[in-house]
Amino acid sequence: MSAAPLGIIAGQGVLPLRIAQAQKQAGRSVFIVGVTGEADAGIEAFDHQWIAMGAFKQVADAFKQAGCQELIIIGAVQRPNIATMQTDEGGQWFLEKVTQGRQLGDDQLLKTLIGYFQTQALNVVSAETYYGDLLGPLGQQGKYAIGPHQPDIDLGLDVVKAIGGLDIGQAVVVAGRVVLAIEGPEGTDNMLRRIADLSPELRGTPEAPSGVLVKMPKPQQDRRVDMPTIGAQTIALAAKAHMAGIVYEAGGALIDDLAATIAAANTAGLFLHGLEAPLDD
Repeated sequence: MSAAPLGIIAGQGVLPLRIAQAQKQAGRSVFIVGVTGEADAGIEAFDHQWIAMGAFKQVADAFKQAGCQELIIIGAVQRPNIATMQTDEGGQWFLEKVTQGRQLGDDQLLKTLIGYFQTQALNVVSAETYYGDLLGPLGQQGKYAIGPHQPDIDLGLDVVKAIGGLDIGQAVVVAGRVVLAIEGPEGTDNMLRRIADLSPELRGTPEAPSGVLVKMPKPQQDRRVDMPTIGAQTIALAAKAHMAGIVYEAGGALIDDLAATIAAANTAGLFLHGLEAPLDD
């Protein structure tokens, strides 16, 4: 293990804090750059600096000054408006690169961001490199099985592969072999909130839960960043929409506190299942 501090770019949620705490317990220091307005205030328990989205040179300089050679990018952030984002020299480099492409999907943005940090001699690594317990395991998790919902899962897998290939999103909800929602820039949580607003004729009811959240990595995704993430909030929102369950790619999704997430799924009556990674065409 490197003696240099591990750099963490922290977005929303507790995963950045879990990784930082795990490194601290392992005897390695961390330096966290919290995205202003996004990261949890708990990062202030560690060496840290708050930096606004778009100030990428400032981010790189902060990591290098702290002695970091590797960094992890973890936690969701609200997608910025590229046209109005305030930038420094590094942000300008980023904008020049991304505006050359025909699409500004999340995958393209993140690959370009990784490229910038590489120019600054900073190596972006996956979160599971240092916290492997985050990866969702294979098979049924908890006491509920997929049961009669395989047709919805099969359709969801086809759809999520298509939208992922177009760099649109990582998740889809299918109920009764009808696609109820695909994930866009709003993220999975807000997509699930939309499901809860649909007519009960389309979605499930408390007496007859229906609908499956299928959440998978994009086919072309750089898996060092933006891995699909599932946690207690995902379970709560799926339950509120009276859904039947959630599937993810085993080894291809991060689960925040697996035991707690399984317990929440059991309480909500939802199945939670890790699928084998799809074979390449």
